[in-house]
Amino acid sequence: MNKIIAVIGIVALLLVGGIFVFGNFQSTGKSVDSDVKEFKIDAYRFGYTPSEIVINQGDKVKIIINNIDTLHGIIIPDLSVRGDETLEFTADKTGEFIWYCANMCGGGHMQMQGKLIVK
Repeated sequence: MNKIIAVIGIVALLLVGGIFVFGNFQSTGKSVDSDVKEFKIDAYRFGYTPSEIVINQGDKVKIIINNIDTLHGIIIPDLSVRGDETLEFTADKTGEFIWYCANMCGGGHMQMQGKLIVK
């Protein structure tokens, strides 16, 4: 009986300790910011939907790219941002920025683009 109580006590301590350690690990990792503007974009031969995004200067942005038929990705040269599945950045300057397909995807690759407008 004493052995069972000891085992239950040890298991309980390990669980509580694990929750405490895991909770601290989570709080020191990359936090999920509720102020991030998140956009989902479908990328396909040879376009994007939506093909235009409007944000404000200073916005934290996350673009999730759904590559429909092959690997496309997005590159925004004027902002030095590139990603195949996601892009994360802070819009630090205003203007209209053209994005392009980041990976050769066929004959219409050079015409595949969208627009990011930062107010």
